[in-house]
This record gives sequence, C-alpha cells and structure tokens, in this order.
Amino acid sequence: MTTHPPRPMRARSLAEKQQRRADILCAAEDLWTTTPYADLSMNQVASAAQLAKGTLYLYFDTKEELFLALVDSHLAVWIARAAALLEERRPRTPAQLADVLLEAGQDSHSVRRLLVLLGTVLERRVRPELLQVFYQNLNGHLERLLALMPLEREVSVRVLRHLYALAIGWQHLSEQPQPQTRSQPRPGGAQTGPALGQNCVLSGGHDADEEFGLAVRAVIDRVTRVAAPA
Repeated sequence: MTTHPPRPMRARSLAEKQQRRADILCAAEDLWTTTPYADLSMNQVASAAQLAKGTLYLYFDTKEELFLALVDSHLAVWIARAAALLEERRPRTPAQLADVLLEAGQDSHSVRRLLVLLGTVLERRVRPELLQVFYQNLNGHLERLLALMPLEREVSVRVLRHLYALAIGWQHLSEQPQPQTRSQPRPGGAQTGPALGQNCVLSGGHDADEEFGLAVRAVIDRVTRVAAPA
C-alpha cells in the first residue's frame, strides 16, 4: 500500500502564513526549472508544496498571480542587495557603479527569466488592479535605489532602464539553442537557412555572463558621458 506524507496543517499565525506562502513560491519556481510555464499547473504546485489545491487558492487565485509574486520577491531581493551595496561602497564613478550593480545581480538568471515572463505573459493575464499594486510597490523600491545612485535622478533612471532592457535581451539570447554546424531539414527535405534560433551565431554562448557585464559597463559609461556637461 502506498503511503503519502501527511499534508501540513492549516497555517494559523501570520508567521505560519508567510512561511506557507514562501513554500508555495519555492515549489513553483523549482517546478519551473524543469517544466515549461505553459505546461505548469496549479495542481502540480499544490502537490509539490504538499498542499490541498483548495489551500493553494487561499494564497493565489491564478498561476499568473503566483508568478507575479515570484517576480516581486526576486526584484525586491535584488533591489535590497543593490541598495545595501550602494550604501556600503559609495561608488563615485560609472565604473564603480557598474561594479555594484553587477555584483548585486550575480546569479540573476532567475530574475532575467521572470522579467521575460512578466513582459510576455503576466502583464496580459494578471488582473489590472493587482498589476497596478505590483508596479506601485516596485516604484517605491526603485525610488530608494535611485536616491542612493551617484548620478542625477534622470540619468539614474536611464541607467536602470538600459539595465532592464539588457537583462531581457540577454535572456532571450541565452534561451536560444546552441548553434549547429548544419542547418536543420524542413518537412519535405528543404533546408533552413540561418535564423535567430538553432543555427544563429548570435544565440547561446559560454561566456554570456561575462559579455553581459561588458555590455552593462559600456552602457553605463555611455549614458553618463552623454549626460555630463560639455
């Protein structure tokens, strides 16, 4: 006879509810490492978190709301880490600022994946009022970060926008299959030419993180140079 581990009792205290919520987010993110988002279900998340499906819905109404909470959690951690480093290091030059932002973003693969999901799926499917609260909270966190950056506010905003765009673009490239030496046959025997995908020389790459760092440094240097008075 197969036995299953007992499901956890219903969380009662605030601390228990917060821990239960964190466990759900962790279970969903673990599943996402092996299961495409489109194939991932709330049933799977409930099972991985050892919860009844009804209990899961006490915390999140939809899969999209669950993953929006994941985005919020990861961004809050990154911003808090960056703010702490800015307060500690007090960077004064563009190069020093780049050092801080890159160090704060070490092991940021999960953040980049979630940002891609945010722009391609979540923003279209999450309830508008929930999305509004998400961006209000995010803007509050970002204001703290902007106040600590050693640049004029407008320039700091431009730096973060470029960092965001680079992160998404780099993630798209890193998710492409590695280039192959021969093109893949199409149905019927026709050969495909090079395109951004399996055969494109721009896809993949073993030094993606190092090259991402070079791109971030170049952008920050360029943005601050343009902003500097003549």
